[in-house]
Amino acid sequence: MPRLEEILKESILDPLQETLSSELWEENEKLKKTVKTHIIKRLEGWLKGKTSKTIKKMFILGSMTGYQYTPSSDIDVNFIIDVTDDEIKEIGKAMMTELNEKNLFGTQHPVNYFVVNKPVTGWENQSVYDVLKDSWIRKPKKEDQVSVIGNFRAVTEISRFFTAGVDLMISEYHSDVAAYENYSEYYKKLTIEKDKEDLKILISIKLQEIIADIDGVYIAKHMLRALRVEAFDKEEGLEINTKIDIKDNLNNSINNLVYKYVEKLGYFPRIKEILDQSDAWNSKIKEEIK
Repeated sequence: MPRLEEILKESILDPLQETLSSELWEENEKLKKTVKTHIIKRLEGWLKGKTSKTIKKMFILGSMTGYQYTPSSDIDVNFIIDVTDDEIKEIGKAMMTELNEKNLFGTQHPVNYFVVNKPVTGWENQSVYDVLKDSWIRKPKKEDQVSVIGNFRAVTEISRFFTAGVDLMISEYHSDVAAYENYSEYYKKLTIEKDKEDLKILISIKLQEIIADIDGVYIAKHMLRALRVEAFDKEEGLEINTKIDIKDNLNNSINNLVYKYVEKLGYFPRIKEILDQSDAWNSKIKEEIK
């Protein structure tokens, strides 16, 4: 029977690989030029509509700078620009919907950008790559990747809080979509005007419920993303009573482990599938209003 930490590594953390991801890194462990160009140009192009300030520093961190990753692990990019705190909030909020979670070309790795206006602390014990200087600030070590977690149950129990909410919203969405489709098919067969009018009202209500379901799924995704962002924010980070051996590595914080656990269960593709339908459902409700 595998030990607890082995189960945790397989279930929550990504499997330990022999090499860095060949989709990002050259054999000499330098970032591929095509990847570097893509990450920088995509951000620069987007920032032109938000600020005249240029990128001062840019770093890649997280699982894709180490040996524990999957074919769909996020590429986390942190960058610094000289703007006010209020502008940081506005830019960060806009990035969530306009820029982030789009895959690196030719891969299944979503690129997620995080913006700050001053150097971030707390990276001392994790691998970080300086994109603009094209060099490692701290190179990955395999021994850093395998942490012994003192309380596996804490991670699974806390994760249940999020997964239960997401499960509910996903279930409600599919249930309401099925009801809408049934109503719509039945409406086509009705011949009595009064029945058609009554059913039309039900269809309209069901459309509003579907939009509300999608909003609920979006909020659930936002909460999970925020939880992970807090993992790297010492001032705003989550503090709990459960003691976990994280070896001073923020990738192994309770925040990040909960996020990784939910990711391992396959929730993010399901969330994305629903959110991708948002525009189509909003168009339907606009047609109903007409």
